[in-house]
Amino acid sequence: MRVLAIALLLGVAACESAPPAPSLSPERVVEQFMWNYTAAWNKHDAAVIARDFYRQGQSVSEQTMSLKHSFAQLRAQGYDHSDIHEIKGCITGADMAWAGMKFTRLTAEGAPLPPKDRASAYELKKFADGWRIVKLMGADAGKPLVCPVAG
Repeated sequence: MRVLAIALLLGVAACESAPPAPSLSPERVVEQFMWNYTAAWNKHDAAVIARDFYRQGQSVSEQTMSLKHSFAQLRAQGYDHSDIHEIKGCITGADMAWAGMKFTRLTAEGAPLPPKDRASAYELKKFADGWRIVKLMGADAGKPLVCPVAG
């Protein structure tokens, strides 16, 4: 019994002296948000995207319907999912961020939908309930993802 108690105390002491898990930098938090967004996108989960990722001036219900329509149009072109090549996040203000993404849209068979190389940029705002995409923009897939310069 005494050996078990000592082992238990040593285990607790080891846990208490272990360094805390590193927290993510603000840029990495934005990038993780975008990776989570792409996971919902690849599931074509319009309701989750509208509720948890977008805040663009429409109600969640309106945004959900708009996304369902967009996914239907993409599927009509043969779209199945996107292969994400790169995501870059940048903090641009106290409650603002920018994210860039490079990706390829693929069919269920894995063939790319032209153009193969695509890029997009996103403006994000931090609300009480977390980061939300407030604006989507096109980007040049041939150029590196670079944080915008404040000015």
